[in-house]
Amino acid sequence: MRALIERQLYQPAVVLPLLLLMRLMVTLDFNLAQVTFVMVVKGSQHVFRAVVRQRGANLLTRHACRHCCAGN
Repeated sequence: MRALIERQLYQPAVVLPLLLLMRLMVTLDFNLAQVTFVMVVKGSQHVFRAVVRQRGANLLTRHACRHCCAGN
C-alpha cells in the first residue's frame, strides 16, 4: 500500500497544486469563500489568456495568408 501511495501521490503534478492550495488557504486564514473566489478569478484569467492566445495565432495566420495570396 505504501508503494502505491508513493507511486501515485508523490508526483509533481499532484503535489505542487496541493501545496499551492495550502499556501493560499493559509494566506487567507482558511476562509473558504475567499479561497473559492481567488481560484475562480485565477481560472478565468487562464481561460481568457488561452482564448486570446488562440485568437491571436489565428489572426496572424490569416493576416499572413492574405498578403501572400493577394499578390498572386
